Amino acid sequence: MNKKIFLASNFKYTPFQNFEKGDLQYLNSYGIEVVKEVKEADIIISQNVKHIKPYIWRGIFGVKFLIWTNEPRFNTDMVSKVTKYLGLFTYHVMNIYTGDVFTSNTAFHCKRFKKALDSISKPYALNNKKIVALMSYYKGLNTEPVIRNQDNLDLISIRTQIALEGHKLNVLDVYGKGWPQGISKEDSRDGDWSTKKKALLAPYNFNLCFENTSSYNYMTEKIWDSIENCCLPIYYAKHTNAYTLFEEDSFIDYSKFNSPSLLFNFIENMTEDTFVKRMNSCIETYNILVERGEEFKKEERQRMLHAIVSKISNL
Repeated sequence: MNKKIFLASNFKYTPFQNFEKGDLQYLNSYGIEVVKEVKEADIIISQNVKHIKPYIWRGIFGVKFLIWTNEPRFNTDMVSKVTKYLGLFTYHVMNIYTGDVFTSNTAFHCKRFKKALDSISKPYALNNKKIVALMSYYKGLNTEPVIRNQDNLDLISIRTQIALEGHKLNVLDVYGKGWPQGISKEDSRDGDWSTKKKALLAPYNFNLCFENTSSYNYMTEKIWDSIENCCLPIYYAKHTNAYTLFEEDSFIDYSKFNSPSLLFNFIENMTEDTFVKRMNSCIETYNILVERGEEFKKEERQRMLHAIVSKISNL
């Protein structure tokens, strides 16, 4: 198989721009080459439909189109092939919802599991029960739903509601961009964000760390950042397979609560013993992934890359 692909949109932090060393080499080994000129391409790839539209006329000459994105809002198609304009334009899809981008819930972040974390011990001084939320506002409560089987998979509006009510009650601090005036304590990500994130999480014991959407295998760095910094994650597990990694009663699963007030009461009444037990369960999950070693990390990455190879070879 020899396929030349042209990137019609920004693919920073993706395999197509060698986000991890060896990504492009792996794709090249299967005859997949990224070209700089669209006229050379067999396949035009974008992270959304908008950037493909200027090239759809090339379909007349046999060029194929693929949407590939690991961002849940760049494309929300639920099927792997879409035809529009009375059958004149067809594009193929790999995204969060088609299930062939996040091939496992550690596919994109397995290389972070390098060093085991220390468990925490009793007695533990749970002096601060305020929640921290590191997240942008986007459209907040007005965020459009993402519907699958009559369920809304969007989590931005839900986490916004929690953050706004928590801020009002002074049980939650928000750090992030775009919030209404007076809500966010800080909205800048200037400098080294990973270092800054550690500093922001350090004073807290609870972290609201929802994904942008709830979908099978879709797990980003958010929950792992929380665990690494000894913050008990407040996560949303419905529609996901988070419990294939985590034990029940480890992270706080907001999908089991009916309102922000119930969550706040749950945390307010949590004992130090319960916190230690839950936090150590999360740490144990993290350390199990560390113990799986380098071969595990390589296999996870290659499984994700091979899904790209398989898709492109069949276009």
